[in-house]
Amino acid sequence: MDRTTDLETALSFVVRRIEEQAKTSGQPLNEEEHSLLKNLPSSNTSYPMGATEFGPAELVPRNINLERLCALAKATYLNDRKINPESLDWEFALAVFALNLHPLWDVLHSAGVKMYRRPLLDQLLVIIAGLSPVIAVILFARKGTETPFRWVGVLSLIYLASRQIEHRQLENHIERCRLTSRNIS
Repeated sequence: MDRTTDLETALSFVVRRIEEQAKTSGQPLNEEEHSLLKNLPSSNTSYPMGATEFGPAELVPRNINLERLCALAKATYLNDRKINPESLDWEFALAVFALNLHPLWDVLHSAGVKMYRRPLLDQLLVIIAGLSPVIAVILFARKGTETPFRWVGVLSLIYLASRQIEHRQLENHIERCRLTSRNIS
């Protein structure tokens, strides 16, 4: 599995389909929307100093171009699901963007794209990863001779293990999408 090739494949698929949907709607992407689609800003922006607990201190203007891209992505996804419900192209793209922390993940997520068809083992691993911090806190609350540094280490290992499980699940999902699309074609 080559992450760079997968990312390029997913990017070209999503960009091409959104551009086609924009042309079909009778209003092709303008230059600014096209540029935004290919160069989305990272969604991991932190609030500036002076932000309150309710969000940023200053109002942030709406990004009409980004809203249109999200609406086009949703229309394209729903149209593709109607035409070919067995296709896993959109799920493949979502998994690749999530694995690579690409900002198009936000656009697809807002369009309603979800990863379906998760096997039971994956669900069980997610439940175990979710319960492990609770178990660690229970063990931490128990009186004993363990040092706090040991518990910090245990909690860190649990976090890293859950991240590793998530990455493995995304890689497996990408591979399942790839195999399924070969079998369909």
